[in-house]
Amino acid sequence: MNRRIQKCRIGFWGGFLMAAALGGCGAVEQGRTFVLPPLEKQMTDPEIFRIDQIQQYIGSGYAENVICLAWGDPGTDLLYLLKKDHGGYVYQVVDTGEDTVLNSIFVDDRPLENASISPGGEYLSYEVQDGEGMKLIVLCPRQGARQILHGWERPEETFSYIWSDDGTLLFSWQNGDTGDAYEEWQVTRYEMETDPEAGFRCKVVRFQMKGHGRARRSVCPNADGSEIYVREQLGTSYNWLLLPDTVTVEALPEYSETAVWPVRYTQAGLFVQEESGDLYLIGDIRSKPVKTKLLSGNEGAYDPFLCVCVNGDHVFLMEWVNYSMYQISGLCIADGEADGQPVVLYKDNYESLNRINIVGDQAVVFWGEEFLENNGYRYKVTVLRYHG
Repeated sequence: MNRRIQKCRIGFWGGFLMAAALGGCGAVEQGRTFVLPPLEKQMTDPEIFRIDQIQQYIGSGYAENVICLAWGDPGTDLLYLLKKDHGGYVYQVVDTGEDTVLNSIFVDDRPLENASISPGGEYLSYEVQDGEGMKLIVLCPRQGARQILHGWERPEETFSYIWSDDGTLLFSWQNGDTGDAYEEWQVTRYEMETDPEAGFRCKVVRFQMKGHGRARRSVCPNADGSEIYVREQLGTSYNWLLLPDTVTVEALPEYSETAVWPVRYTQAGLFVQEESGDLYLIGDIRSKPVKTKLLSGNEGAYDPFLCVCVNGDHVFLMEWVNYSMYQISGLCIADGEADGQPVVLYKDNYESLNRINIVGDQAVVFWGEEFLENNGYRYKVTVLRYHG
């Protein structure tokens, strides 16, 4: 297998990083060098982001065969991925430093939907059609064990999923645009447990929610899954806080006169993005919400994709500069306010970007597709480890 990992340890504050490609395409390995701005142009303010390590892994083969992936803890060099292989699907653990596959497990030969790897790579969740119905399954690769978490008879009924930051909790909810949206729907927390003697098992907590029509539903758990923020909106908006430990539901006051898209529920508060692209932080959501604007959107232009760290003190933006060039910017949040303007941290060429997420509050990980001369694509993963 033709893969290559590049590491670059650097000591600069803020500023641009431009990845310049060297060598050819196709089956030829592609090396990369990272060009820093002159020292006199680098910012030295310790309050600005500092990137101290860049890792990049370029996979051979076609990118469309990679269904999903997750990067391990910073410093481990481990990559977890689900890919198509000989008519089926396999789950692999790759040591990117040694360029070796440490483990490969057969998953299923049926088409998979909504596949997702938990942070840390301990679990893989996916849906399959079984007869006339659907099933949600979780695979524990370390033990090679599978468990059916949920089954339903109407394939047109669709679900969304999100993992907790520690990779032990899976949250599920029914989308509000399929089936009978006025029926009761559920928000479910699946708690994964793996014991050397007892094996793999799962605890379940379910919340029954009343449907209000074909609304847009958002579910944002906090870092440890002890609180779950839920919003349903289409014209009228409804907000709740679900508390799994006591299986109770708290109705929350409304905080916005316009439609918003919840981004992350953190210790600092609830981050939301309006349709205008503006980013807000909502504090004290339980009693008297306080709405603070952090960032203005680009009216009439492509709004950036946002992700927020677990502590709510770092925000990252992915923006396309042109049809094949993107940039990653970082914004610090201090005491509920934006600390300055976003700082451009990295630029690179990607034909498409599939996902961007944060590992703990240590690294930004993103992956996408890179064009090859033979009209194919290969996948590329970039990891920026940061301090700020």
